[in-house]
Amino acid sequence: MTRIVENVNSTNRPRRRRRFLRASTIFIIVMLAYSVAHFLLMWVGVNFNSILLSFKTYNRDGSYSWLSGERFFENFEWIFRNIGTDTSNYRSMLLSSLAFFIVSCFVTLPISLFFSYFIFKKMLGSGFFKVIFFLPSIIPLIILTTIYSITVGNNGPVGQMLNAMGVNSANLFLTHESASWMIWIFCVWAGIGYDVILLTAGMSRIPRDVLESCKMDGTPSFWEFLRIVIPLTWSTISTLFIFGMMSVFTVFLQPFYLAPKVNTTWTIGTNIYFASKSGRALNAPAAMGLFYSLIGAPIIVGARGLLNKFFGEVSY
Repeated sequence: MTRIVENVNSTNRPRRRRRFLRASTIFIIVMLAYSVAHFLLMWVGVNFNSILLSFKTYNRDGSYSWLSGERFFENFEWIFRNIGTDTSNYRSMLLSSLAFFIVSCFVTLPISLFFSYFIFKKMLGSGFFKVIFFLPSIIPLIILTTIYSITVGNNGPVGQMLNAMGVNSANLFLTHESASWMIWIFCVWAGIGYDVILLTAGMSRIPRDVLESCKMDGTPSFWEFLRIVIPLTWSTISTLFIFGMMSVFTVFLQPFYLAPKVNTTWTIGTNIYFASKSGRALNAPAAMGLFYSLIGAPIIVGARGLLNKFFGEVSY
């Protein structure tokens, strides 16, 4: 009798296992379906349609038709004509875009590295700073820019404090003269949290044996940071550096929200955004996006290869 029960249980186990695997597979497919559909529609579809629009012209009836013959690159010729006729505006746009690369890669990233190590070592006050840095990463950008504008405005806490000290703050914040560096300060403040999240995650993967060995050898924290932490988290650092380079093309909402009327702060992305809003024709903005992507993609890929040569791949 016992053998019969054991045989019945043994035959039921494969069936239960197959049912479990089937149910888990269905669950995974359902959970991934939305993300995959969103990626295909909102990234692949949008970008593919933008490439097609770059080689089309806008008709009066609201439709688009393909360019052909000598007019095939008409939209790209329009870009070069605008550059030639409005040199100062394009120079200002390029300089403003490059400024975000410098701010992201050479200001925000080093500051984030320092505070990430501070949090990783669980020094005094690290928990408080963790909350402070993480908050901007979970708050929508429009809310952040609104809070920032009110805070640094003439009637905000910072402006009132300066006025009480006898300093006229009316012309200090978010005006034509100060808009650029106030937007840079905002990008540093809002960008640190995202970098800290990824950097602390990378540092948490460092084997404790390595850190304990440094502690036993009496290695100062400064040299531990330079010779151990940075090389072992270099893949994360290089990835964030690439993200910083991409900000040349991706930053456009910050100037739009904080100083929409100050065109000297407009970036490449802001110009494309306003070009798409200026009329119903989207072929010219699409051509601008493709043009700058073709220029930026080889530079970013080359920078990625160069960064990978600094430190070898470390597996642990």
